[in-house]
Amino acid sequence: MVGVNDTSTPTGLPSATPEPAAGPPPRRRGMGSTRSMVISMVIVAFAVVGWWAFVPRSTPTAQPVADVAGIAREIGISRHWDPAVADGLPSTWSPVNVRLVTLSDQPPTWQAGYDVPGGKYIRVLQTANGNTSWVQAQTGNGAAKGIVTIGGVVWSKVERADGGERSLIRSAPLGGLSTVVDGTGSWSQLIQFAASVKPLSKSALATKGPTTAPSS
Repeated sequence: MVGVNDTSTPTGLPSATPEPAAGPPPRRRGMGSTRSMVISMVIVAFAVVGWWAFVPRSTPTAQPVADVAGIAREIGISRHWDPAVADGLPSTWSPVNVRLVTLSDQPPTWQAGYDVPGGKYIRVLQTANGNTSWVQAQTGNGAAKGIVTIGGVVWSKVERADGGERSLIRSAPLGGLSTVVDGTGSWSQLIQFAASVKPLSKSALATKGPTTAPSS
């Protein structure tokens, strides 16, 4: 019929179906999360290293430190300190960890650690003008357990929550340095150790070369 436009699909031919538009390429998963995981692991690793440096410990295979006096003397010269050493301990107490500990969030700390009978470990820790933050770092924010007088000086007793580590905090500086005795030994062992620590210049080790713990 003239004048009529027929827009219907001719009979027998399939209807044209528009193809769906191409979507965005699939997102690559895992790249962001992997990067975040690596960063988190690095942060945790640094935190563990910091914690490890101050945790009292003894390595069963550690060799005794041969020159406690020499190490103390060198650190004393470099820091202008008179660091404490154990003087008069039995031969069964062996120095195994003698060094200057340096951490970004704590002042430089002199550490002289000893293996003691019973598989325990005790150390003396010292720094110049140690504040409350430094003391808490050494004692693990433990609970107060009274006081004890050693050689006429009052020491505060502190014990960590799990009871595995104990500390003695000296009420007055020793050789001009804030002083803490800390470790996994018994109270009697800590008191015995605290009674033995002296500034290097006033100890029997002052004029010695390579030394180990003095014989009883």
